[in-house]
Amino acid sequence: MGYRLENREVDLSGLRQITYVPSKKAGDIYRYKNEVIRIFKNNEEPIDEETARYLTTISTNRVLLPRKLLFYNNAFKGYTMKLVSQKGANSKIINAPKRELIDSIQSVENDIDTLSQKKILLNNTGIGHTLYNGELYLVDPSKYRIYDFGNTGSLKKMNHYHLHLLLTELIATELRKINCSQTEINGLKLIMELKDIDEATSEYLSELIGDKKDIKEFVKKL
Repeated sequence: MGYRLENREVDLSGLRQITYVPSKKAGDIYRYKNEVIRIFKNNEEPIDEETARYLTTISTNRVLLPRKLLFYNNAFKGYTMKLVSQKGANSKIINAPKRELIDSIQSVENDIDTLSQKKILLNNTGIGHTLYNGELYLVDPSKYRIYDFGNTGSLKKMNHYHLHLLLTELIATELRKINCSQTEINGLKLIMELKDIDEATSEYLSELIGDKKDIKEFVKKL
C-alpha cells in the first residue's frame, strides 16, 4: 500500500514544500507536477472526505478547490489543487489599476455565487489564505463546509459578506505597510462598513474609487 491519488498509486518522496501564499502556509503544501498537493499532518483532517469529494465536483476559477483526493493506506490524507503562479505575488491590491482590481474581485464574486448555489459556506477566508499576483485567489478550502440550513440567498449574502470583510482587511494591512496614518485606515474601514448588504463589493469599490487611479490614491484624498 502507500499513497494514491484517487485510484492511482503515486510516489510522493522528494517533494518540494512551497509557500503557497505570501503571509503563511495553507497547510503542508508541496509542488506536485503541474499542481500543488496538500498533505495532512498526523492526526489532522481539516476537511472530511465527503465535503472534499463534493468540492471536486464544482468548477471555479479564483476560489481554489480540491481536484483529486489523496489517500494513504485507504485513509483520506489530502488533495490536489490548481497551481497558481507566484510571479507577481508581491503585487499590492492598493496599487492595482482600478479596472484590473474590479475585474479581479468580480471573478471571485462569480465563484462565490457558484459556491453559494452549491450550498458551500466559505469559512476561514482570512488574509493568510489569499494570494494576489495581479489576480485575487482564495487558496485554502480546508474549512469550507456544506451548509444545509436556510436558503441559498441567505448563504450567498453571508459568503459575500465574508469576502467584503476579507478585502477590507487586505486593504487595511497594505495601507499599514506603507505607513498610512491610523486615521486614514480607520476612515477607509468606516467607508467600507457603509456598503449595503445587497450591493456587490466590486460595484461599491468602483463607485468609491471613482476617477482615482487606485485605492491608495483614493485613501490619500480622504
